[in-house]
Amino acid sequence: MNKVILLQIVSNFISEILKFFCSSHVRTLAEIEDELFRMTKAFIREIVKAYLELADEAILKDKTSRKQRGLVVERRDDKRSVYTIFGDISFDRTYYFDKSHDKYVYPLDEALGLDKYERLSKTVTVKLVETAGQVSYAKSSMNVTEGELSRQTVKNKIHSLNLEALKTKVPKKRGVEVLHIDADEDHVSLQEGRNTNLPLICIYEGTFKEGSKNRCINPIYMSGYGKDTDEFWLEVTDRIYELYDPEDIKDIYIHGDGANWIRQGINWLPESKLVLDKFHLNKAILESTARQPEKRRDIYRAINTNDLNFFKKISFEMLNDALDEKERRRIKDFRRYITNNWQSITIRNEEDCGSSSPEAHVSHVLSSRLSSRPMAWSRKGLKAMSALRAYICSGGMVTSEQVKKKDQEGENADKRHKFTLNLGDIFGSVASELGCITVLKTGKVTPLYTSLKGICHSGFDF
Repeated sequence: MNKVILLQIVSNFISEILKFFCSSHVRTLAEIEDELFRMTKAFIREIVKAYLELADEAILKDKTSRKQRGLVVERRDDKRSVYTIFGDISFDRTYYFDKSHDKYVYPLDEALGLDKYERLSKTVTVKLVETAGQVSYAKSSMNVTEGELSRQTVKNKIHSLNLEALKTKVPKKRGVEVLHIDADEDHVSLQEGRNTNLPLICIYEGTFKEGSKNRCINPIYMSGYGKDTDEFWLEVTDRIYELYDPEDIKDIYIHGDGANWIRQGINWLPESKLVLDKFHLNKAILESTARQPEKRRDIYRAINTNDLNFFKKISFEMLNDALDEKERRRIKDFRRYITNNWQSITIRNEEDCGSSSPEAHVSHVLSSRLSSRPMAWSRKGLKAMSALRAYICSGGMVTSEQVKKKDQEGENADKRHKFTLNLGDIFGSVASELGCITVLKTGKVTPLYTSLKGICHSGFDF
């Protein structure tokens, strides 16, 4: 029976291709490629449909395993539709009563890891989420499904992410003497009409030159949206001690603009020292001396020689030379800013604090997706997207466990544990027939090759 079904599907596929090339209609190369792609996807859908229904038939025939679990047939041919990377696939499966647990089940759904009421396969969901981390929801749907799914569907998947699982893993703790933390924040528009601050931290082991740019060594990004300052720094501290052996760490430099939430880091990390990053220092100097540029050289000289009294003298001179009250307020704010952060500025004269770029991290990780284009976010969407961006930019890859709702994890794991059918053994005959197909012998990796090879090795993921 397996062989008959398989040969019929392959025969229909070949007939379609022959009919297409034998037609007299003149087509461009692009039209030919599009049509062949469409037919190939349709062929794969038929193969997968047959695969699933044969799996259901195998479960039905495996009376020994069904008896051990207490499964009694309730009805046959219940339809289910799942959207896969090859399009929508509808198939029939059998409904059973589980006497051991006093409930009704679809063993095929459990064996394949299909969640109840889920319309999208895990592979499609992962691809949608991964792509939405880089582009808009609408573009994510277009790139992954050619626009067949709505942007609302993509948005729902982002909102249902398991954020606690978005954490990059390391095989073992690393031993380093010096760590750096760049801290800054982005300003993002909310749908309710207000702006909100979005804190970001990057933990890294120093920098190296790549062409004309400095690159961070082993960067780990963490987003602090929706968390108070102490909660966020506690998470950062825990993450550092997960990644590194604390006994090896001698110095931690926290680079930032001197904001209060950044300064709180030294209360959580006893080895840490604050460093005012050069971007914000230079920006403050340039803005305060916009009408008195001749004072800049003396300001830098005061900083480079650790001469606070000289700096105060220059700032008083700037106040006396100010043209209006607005300029005087700006100079007073500048003087207060430099004085309050004096130790964080002059530490560079005494220690090798390395280079930092908090603003660049914010631009790369957050602004490029969240605020560089006119858009407004819900609080839930912003929390999920900022966590996803931090995870992806830390080198993380989205997995099916992360796109699964938390309340489904334990239930699904329990189902897979109790279900004992060995589908690899059951489909041995199907695999042997598929292995005879010419496309599998060429070795060229195509969607058709990947899907058929997966079925042959009982590792098909659609």
